Amino acid sequence: MVCFRLRGITLLADFTAPALLCLLMLMQPQEAVLRLLGACILHESAHFFAAALTGRRPDTLRISASGLCLTLKQPALCPLPAYTAILLAGSGANLAAAAGFFAAGFPAAALVNLELGLFNLLPYRCTDGGTLLYLLLCRAAVRRSFRVQRVMCGISLLTSLLLAAAMLYCGAGSPALWAMLGYLSLSAAGA
Repeated sequence: MVCFRLRGITLLADFTAPALLCLLMLMQPQEAVLRLLGACILHESAHFFAAALTGRRPDTLRISASGLCLTLKQPALCPLPAYTAILLAGSGANLAAAAGFFAAGFPAAALVNLELGLFNLLPYRCTDGGTLLYLLLCRAAVRRSFRVQRVMCGISLLTSLLLAAAMLYCGAGSPALWAMLGYLSLSAAGA
């Protein structure tokens, strides 16, 4: 892993990131990979911008095969409305970009942004939507006694079942899509 600091932010680059990028370049057209990278950069830039608007400082940006992950300095001290805005900014930017690209006549770029925006709203712990759901469940658990991890696991696994049913119904045969769903399901079950 490569680690360095830039303007007070720790940048971590896992060696799985370039390996995945090389694999994608071998399997997909260069334009498709560039559209995906652009959508990812837009997503994380929106998180940075929202953090700056709410007065929060990013601490770490980790780049790995599972994507880009931005963490804040002292996230526990961040008020829930500000943290919610930061978490939803990435998907919001991707969904807005999807609408803009679609209106401008660039359906491939619109689809990549739409997929990334919607994917990050899924209720898995590794996504923005899952992180927000986890925070809300933790707040509710303070008032009521229940195990947050079990509820989160149940919601994630139910989502996996619904996605698998939808994929079967639509005839989705992409091994990469099924592998991603399997990974998300296993990570949810282990959470």
